Amino acid sequence: MNNFLIYLIQVSCCLGVLYTAYYLLFRKLTFHKINRVLLLLLLPISLCFPFLNQMEIPITNQSIVIPDFDEFLELSQIINEDVQTDIEYLEKEWDPIHLLSLVYGVGMFICLLRLLLPISQLYKLKKRSKTFVKDGFCFIAADTPTIFSCFRWIFIPKDKINAIDQAILEHEKVHVKLGHTIDLMLTEIYLVVFWFNPFSYLFKKSIRSIHEFQADKLVINNQIKKSHYLELLIKNLGAKQNVQLHSYFNHSLIKKRIDMITKTNSNQKNIIRYAFLLPILAILFMAFMKPELSTTHITESVITEEIIINIPPSIFPIQNGSVDDITAIYGPGFNHPIKKKKVFHHGIDIRAKVGTPILATGDGTIATAKNKGNWGNLIIISHADGYQTWYAHLQGFNIEENQQVKKGQIIGYSGNTGLSTGPHLHYEVQRNGKRLNPMDFLK
Repeated sequence: MNNFLIYLIQVSCCLGVLYTAYYLLFRKLTFHKINRVLLLLLLPISLCFPFLNQMEIPITNQSIVIPDFDEFLELSQIINEDVQTDIEYLEKEWDPIHLLSLVYGVGMFICLLRLLLPISQLYKLKKRSKTFVKDGFCFIAADTPTIFSCFRWIFIPKDKINAIDQAILEHEKVHVKLGHTIDLMLTEIYLVVFWFNPFSYLFKKSIRSIHEFQADKLVINNQIKKSHYLELLIKNLGAKQNVQLHSYFNHSLIKKRIDMITKTNSNQKNIIRYAFLLPILAILFMAFMKPELSTTHITESVITEEIIINIPPSIFPIQNGSVDDITAIYGPGFNHPIKKKKVFHHGIDIRAKVGTPILATGDGTIATAKNKGNWGNLIIISHADGYQTWYAHLQGFNIEENQQVKKGQIIGYSGNTGLSTGPHLHYEVQRNGKRLNPMDFLK
């Protein structure tokens, strides 16, 4: 959930930058068709740009094969403790991420209901109303105070079917022809997910404005006198509607519409303004890509340094632990409690209370951080020079996959997950797929 919240914030910031550019550079231009397309493109662009953060180059392309884990820890070798108490040690009294997730979920649910309610009301209104087709348009004679359009329908007050001004009727026909309701639906769906972003509501207002500007312009160009049309707008200047997906003549943006109608058309040379979007998109691209490229360079330099110095994983993997805490060593002679015979042990077992911090024994990249069956919660770190360190049976993680870590950094907490009879850490060192004795690397 943490990653998803970060993604939501990144998308919101991206939309904020792009919408600000639109507002400052293009909103006053009379190229309504171009502005509509541009606005609609802002949504997928803002959704896609943050994914550039996922384009990482791993340190190694070597596939990691995780074998079955079939070793147990003797009950006599573990610390007798109250596991529940130690689990509570890991739990925080107040987790802001969980609180934010809850608030976000509640807000999303409310916005979803807010979207579904008018759709339900619309279909109920249509169902109980009379439908007829005229001039290729589907009209609904409904119990509504004013004419409005939604999807491919034009709703007309049933007591004013023959009293609707032709200009107003043409206005709603344009909304239907251009599919403006689809734009509004996409915008509302976007708002359900990004309800917390103020730019989402500014975007919604702008897309509605463009719809009205388009409809007004096409109606006036269709042999409707501009003076008559402006008179109709002025008559409806005080009227307001609160419907969500509908397009209607007496819209609350009438003042802006009058300004746009009486405004001189923008010079065709102003189209060059749209070229300013290219450097803005380039800046956003670099903003999302630069951390990954920078990380890659740092990773390469770290690898080069480690290969030259040839320092393998070397510190003790448990914070404040020592060799005295080791309960099972690498090699033959491990007493298997199920097979009742000595078996070869591929790592070392270190006793540790649940919640004891586990440390990265060398610089590297988190190749795996997930539950792996009998291994329990398992972390695998890929180091330079072909080394890998494995940390099994953890209670929880303090890192994420593909994250860069430093020697001594806390990567997780000891636990009792997987095929384990008590809280401990199973620790292995490998090089080029061959298991080595971890004792040879501990300081």
